[in-house]
Amino acid sequence: MLSSVKSFAVSFAAAIIIFGLIGYLIAPQLQSLFDGFLTPQGEDTEVVAGEFEIPEVPDPGKKIDGRQKVFAEDTSFTLLLIGSDYQPDVFSDYRISVQNTADIEQLSTHSRHYRADVIMLVRYSAELGVVMFSAIPSNLMVTASGISMRLGDVLEKKNVSYFVDMVAGIVGMPIDYYIMSRIGLFDEAVDRLGGVKYDVPMNMYFKDEEERIVTAGASRDPIPLVVNGEPVLDENGEQVMIPPGRAFTIDLKKGIQTLDGEKATWALRFNLYPNGFIGRRDTLVSFFRAFFEQYARDEHKAQLSGLISLYNTSPAGSTNMTPSDFEEISKTLLSYSKYEKTTVAFPGTVSGAGADERVSFSRNTVYSTYEKYKVQ
Repeated sequence: MLSSVKSFAVSFAAAIIIFGLIGYLIAPQLQSLFDGFLTPQGEDTEVVAGEFEIPEVPDPGKKIDGRQKVFAEDTSFTLLLIGSDYQPDVFSDYRISVQNTADIEQLSTHSRHYRADVIMLVRYSAELGVVMFSAIPSNLMVTASGISMRLGDVLEKKNVSYFVDMVAGIVGMPIDYYIMSRIGLFDEAVDRLGGVKYDVPMNMYFKDEEERIVTAGASRDPIPLVVNGEPVLDENGEQVMIPPGRAFTIDLKKGIQTLDGEKATWALRFNLYPNGFIGRRDTLVSFFRAFFEQYARDEHKAQLSGLISLYNTSPAGSTNMTPSDFEEISKTLLSYSKYEKTTVAFPGTVSGAGADERVSFSRNTVYSTYEKYKVQ
């Protein structure tokens, strides 16, 4: 009896030792295997053909836990640049009625909508030592107040603050500053700086007889001038007609050149690329990278400060960046040359073509795309 008990005890002790060793050696591998099965891997998402790969941090050794910066003396910030195609002083289609002869330029028999045509996200990350550029598609499909629409249309349907908040929600990144500009004010800003040296990627030609540029009171069509319901007659007793404007035309040649305000606008508005949105996205990014390369320098501080003041006072622009805000971030902004530069392509799926082209997206995929640049 005692012999049997002794044998059992020895066997039991040996079993404990053996299984203990097995558990010690194999458990981590088993846990890793189970983690692979059980950890959520996120959504599967199609991306735009020809997508840029999300770039790595230039020097992985510099990416420290978010508390230590590559450029400790700088201030990280996110800037959203918005280009609106609203031109009430150029295209007559926005106007509906006229009350007196002083409002001749207000006349129109048509109706035109406007949108945020250019949406550029610029992130200065002092933590990573990177300036990131990303063009957000204006034809991105979103929902505003329960209605599906293109992102660019939100600017007209809502307002600029709502629009900025929506973009911040899409990319999952707080936006510190925004600058919204109508075309005319952007033209003026570029002309004040002296133009932008830019390598136009292709011959750009576009003419639209339906879009009439009006000047000096001209309208889209020759239409009779009526004030308070009565036709206006000239000294010969004939009906006064509002003359037509000229057809909107883009005409740029491929190659390096200095673009004045009007031509810079042409480069940003042109949209007849063989690869659709991707071609325009690449042009927007390359233009703004060229702009920052040329003007985000100490010698241009006074000029840029003057433009911020202009955007704070002109009805054709809007910004939440005050002159004092500009002064606070100017040291970082004007240190552009010391930063690594990178481009992030908005991850989305393109459908349709031409005027019917639309971009859809997965929120989780977009969040993960921009996540690394949110380090604070």
